[in-house]
Order: sequence, then structure tokens, then C-alpha cells
Amino acid sequence: MSYYIFVDNSNVWIEGKFYSAVKKGYAANIYDAHEKGIQDNSWTFDFGKLLFELSGNQISSVKAAILFGSKPTDKDSLWDAMRQAGFTVQNIDRNIANKEKKIDTGIVAAILETLYTKSSSGDIFVLAMGDSDYVPVLEKLSKMNVKSVVAFWDNASGELKKSADEFLSLNSIYDKITYI
Repeated sequence: MSYYIFVDNSNVWIEGKFYSAVKKGYAANIYDAHEKGIQDNSWTFDFGKLLFELSGNQISSVKAAILFGSKPTDKDSLWDAMRQAGFTVQNIDRNIANKEKKIDTGIVAAILETLYTKSSSGDIFVLAMGDSDYVPVLEKLSKMNVKSVVAFWDNASGELKKSADEFLSLNSIYDKITYI
């Protein structure tokens, strides 16, 4: 059994800032935090600890861990930290309006390429992302008899959670993955 881990960095980080705001009492609940735009901008996660938790504490069983995000500035050391934690980093340029684009489709392409060229029966695909755009990918994993785990904050799409074989709540491991 091998783990293949795919992380939408911006999605995990932004939603984590909302959750952290609730946890610290800045907002009454996650919906209030979103509605009022209340985030804990000091919050970030430890990439190595996230990878450890997403692999079920079995780092040696990780065949690939890919983290997706927008291309940083040339002086940004964050992406080097991600690489040192064990992730392969897929940087995608922002568009002319400085908006993040092509991340979701890049993730889908990587998952499907891995599914069809690298994975074997009994492997586990962990998707750290929270929106229902990924439901068709989970359905494809199921058809190929590959176990899927969605790892995200509790406010992830209900349809996405139901489509996965398992749901790992990042809320429940917040203290373990928070960068100190």
C-alpha cells in the first residue's frame, strides 16, 4: 500500500485562517467568519507535520506528495520549505489580473496521470481540498478500486465528503499541523 497525496495549498491555508479565527474567538462560527471576512492572518501550517498526518503517520509509504499553488516571487522561501518537508511543488503562474488560475485542473490532471500510470490496487489517494469540483475525480478513483481520503476543514463540501471513502477533518488535527 502506497500513499499519493495531493494538496491545494491556497485552499487549505485560506480555510485554515478562517477556522483559526473561529478557534481563537474572533468569529462565532465558520459561517460568521466567512460572511464577515474574519481570518487569523497569523495562522499557517507546518508542511512536514501536514504530510505526516495525511499519510496516516506512515511517511515511508508516501510514493508522491504534490502541493499545488501559484508561483511565488523569486525571493519566496516558503516553497523551499515545502520541498524540504517532502512535497513536490507544482507552481502555476497567476493570470494577468494576478488571480490564481489552473490550480484545480492541474490537480485533476496530476491525480488522473498518477492513477493511470503509477498507482496499484490497494493504494490510497489523499486529497487535501474542499470543493465539490473534485467529486468526479473521486468517482473515477472509486471505479478503479483505489481508496480515497478527503482531508479538509469540516466546512468542506458535503458532496465531496460523501464521495470519498474516508474524511479526515483538519479541524481535529489543527493543533498538530499549526506552525509554531
